[in-house]
Amino acid sequence: MTSSRLFALELVKLLVQVAWADHEVAPAEAEKLLGYARRSGLTDQDLAGLSAMLTGRAPLVPPNLGVLKERRTEVLRAVKELLLSDLEIAEEEEEVLEQVAALLG
Repeated sequence: MTSSRLFALELVKLLVQVAWADHEVAPAEAEKLLGYARRSGLTDQDLAGLSAMLTGRAPLVPPNLGVLKERRTEVLRAVKELLLSDLEIAEEEEEVLEQVAALLG
């Protein structure tokens, strides 16, 4: 697996967790995530797993934070972009952004 695909996969895992922070995934959030995953070259199997997590048919898989820490700024930008995709940031989502920033150091 290439390092860029590995990063994309781990970022998607994190973003799915973020999308579920307010206990629902808005259609705009799901579409944005699936689009990013496709553009990043994730496999059909990865996309199927992502789709299952987005619809609540599969448990959320925790991301490898070690991989994500190397590109902290890019990760935080992606998280904020996802949070804004439904045009509002719920209080829970704001807390998640702060938690992600803390986890990435």
